[in-house]
Amino acid sequence: MPKPQPSGSGNRSGQQLAGYLSQDTICALATAMGGPVVILRVSGPDSENVLEKTCLLKKMDLAGARKLVLRKILDFEGKLLDEGLVSYFLGPESLTGEDCIEFHLHGSIAVVTDLVRTLAKLGVRQALPGEFSFRAVRNGKVSITQAEAVSDLISSSNRQASELALEKMQGAQNRGLMALSEELKQAIVLGELGIDFSDQDIDEVSVVALRKKLKDLAGKLERLCAGYDRGSKLQNGVVVAFVGLPNAGKSSFFNALLGEERAIVSEFPGTTRDVIRERLTLQGTKSSVTLILHDTAGLREGVDPVEKTGVQRTREIGKEADLLLLILDATGDAEPLLREWKKTGVKGEKTLGILTKCDLISDTRKKEWRKKLQLEFENTDIKDWAETSSVTGVGVHEAGRKIVEYCEKQVFREPGEILLTRFEQLQAIERCLEHIKRAESVEVQELFVADLRQALGALDPLIGRVLPEDILGRIFSQFCIGK
Repeated sequence: MPKPQPSGSGNRSGQQLAGYLSQDTICALATAMGGPVVILRVSGPDSENVLEKTCLLKKMDLAGARKLVLRKILDFEGKLLDEGLVSYFLGPESLTGEDCIEFHLHGSIAVVTDLVRTLAKLGVRQALPGEFSFRAVRNGKVSITQAEAVSDLISSSNRQASELALEKMQGAQNRGLMALSEELKQAIVLGELGIDFSDQDIDEVSVVALRKKLKDLAGKLERLCAGYDRGSKLQNGVVVAFVGLPNAGKSSFFNALLGEERAIVSEFPGTTRDVIRERLTLQGTKSSVTLILHDTAGLREGVDPVEKTGVQRTREIGKEADLLLLILDATGDAEPLLREWKKTGVKGEKTLGILTKCDLISDTRKKEWRKKLQLEFENTDIKDWAETSSVTGVGVHEAGRKIVEYCEKQVFREPGEILLTRFEQLQAIERCLEHIKRAESVEVQELFVADLRQALGALDPLIGRVLPEDILGRIFSQFCIGK
């Protein structure tokens, strides 16, 4: 259920949508500040006027050859702001389908600020998040999935995610979804033929015959739905929770895995009160995997309300995690941890044991631990344990390898396989499947065709054929400014 919006947010949403739908000339940085060079983009009907006022150039001086020229860039009073490279892209052969300018400036906050002020004097407003991509979709330059892939590529933190985003940018996902759409269209055409020639009893266009054709299509859609979980983890990361008793070495192992002092380590129990999150990308045998690491409060009956809240969050994170790291202090006892772990309700098949502080015990004690762990956890499906020391670093690399080995299976992707990475995409496929399933259960040909038409309509937003403008605005408001 959507969260209720605060008072007045509807007006702001409407104003933002009106901004996306406007024909204004817009500007935004296409690169982050802080480097030696920044790129500022301008797009819209007044681009030629901007070029003339800031660079004393006509668009035809640049547009034909797509040249980058070194030019003095002036403010609204004709004073020199900077000397940089300028290019002009004549619509519709541009990023947005409109006339566009790119200013390549020196990376000075003062220069950029003064140029933005100059543009404002010339009637150019600062772009909304994702407004350049919005205009590209609106003007037919790219599909909605290709535009979303740009955002996915920017946020990708591992090779598989970037490869998937690049394939989407090249239109691979859109072509695959269009092919499914065409199969639905064909079924609709045959269904309508069955209605037109219902008095001739043609088997090929009967509901019974068409149901068989739908089974293959439904199977393809179900596989897309099933792949969403992998696609989401591939793009956003696999959630890994560190769970154990207080002072078990969770934060020390967390820091050792990250290679930096991220979590506070103390000899006093209960130091970690809240969940500490960090992203980490590790290289596996086949690919790199992004992990979202959660260091949590130690499992025990909290001695104060704050710690009790932290322990409750630990249990919640443990249930939601894709992989749970059960942290056991080699100088302590396994039984209390086993008891607390069972309270989480987490299955052993998604749990990896980490034995910490192994530098403090002898080799003989390590052998005893191996037998003890096998015995005490034999009915839990926790079959794998890594022996580590965060102080010496021994075993940390091996533990990381085991973690990645597990997580690689969570994000495995066949070459060229379409994986949905956004919840809205999953919802569209699920709605399509729902209508197909309903069509399979009816006997009346007219109702059968009507359900298939609704199934086809459910796919339209996904492939960008029909997309309500408010949905477009919601999607692109999550993009970066300047994209």
